[in-house]
Amino acid sequence: MSSKPAKVIGGIVLGAGAAVGAGVGLIKGLHKAIQNNNSTMPLYGIICPMEEEMAPFLEAMDARQTSVISGLTFTEGSLCGQSVVLVQCGVGKVNAAVCAQALCSHFPIDALINVGVAGTTQADIHQGDLVASTDAVQHDFDVTVRGFAPGEIPDLPEWDFKASTALLDLAARAYELCKDDMDGAAFHVGRIASGDQFIAGGPRADAIHNTFDPAAVEMEGAAVAQAAALNDVPFLILRAISDNADADAPTLTYDEFLPLAIRHSFTLVCKMLTLIKENDKLSLG
Repeated sequence: MSSKPAKVIGGIVLGAGAAVGAGVGLIKGLHKAIQNNNSTMPLYGIICPMEEEMAPFLEAMDARQTSVISGLTFTEGSLCGQSVVLVQCGVGKVNAAVCAQALCSHFPIDALINVGVAGTTQADIHQGDLVASTDAVQHDFDVTVRGFAPGEIPDLPEWDFKASTALLDLAARAYELCKDDMDGAAFHVGRIASGDQFIAGGPRADAIHNTFDPAAVEMEGAAVAQAAALNDVPFLILRAISDNADADAPTLTYDEFLPLAIRHSFTLVCKMLTLIKENDKLSLG
């Protein structure tokens, strides 16, 4: 399996299949699902793997109520002028899948955003940079002995789950409007590769890079993507890069980097929600 290399357009790094659109078109795309929803305001699900990643969202929310489902606490409220449901899923694909399915089953969400931290195998993506997903695959799903491609899931129509292009375009536009607050972090678009392994270099990192050519490597995104796709819910995975998944030491330690990553991710998501709010007057047709 191969993927086209990322290319730079207008200062934003784009992976294969991504397109950065402008204003009205991307907002109309985001609101397609709302036409089939009786509610007057869209509802966005936000999933964070760790408590530290969720904290700024929870603090900024005007929380209305909480629900506990499958041992997970879902907080409903408003954030940056939009209705949201916020939840911490925990680390790993099973936790992420259970959480995403509960969110899709119990709340009428119109879109799902998964926010967190990841490593990368790409030399041109650096610590602190942001990655938005074009698609997501499971790098540790292997039925190749039965003739399937690496990552391919039998009996599913797709296994490289495609992110919402409307949300992807919105994230790119939001980054352009708030990049002065990003401490020099660049914005990249590309594939997310997920697995129940912490990748710290060596042959495994090389194999993931050569097989899937991901922009980011982490432990939850593809599971969230699969649940969202099976429920026909548009999704986007956003990751702040903590380090290259190799033997090179990062510029900052993880503890030093995490607060910056959380702030960058929070700033970007809030700008996305604000842009939607500012364009509520647009036709949904």
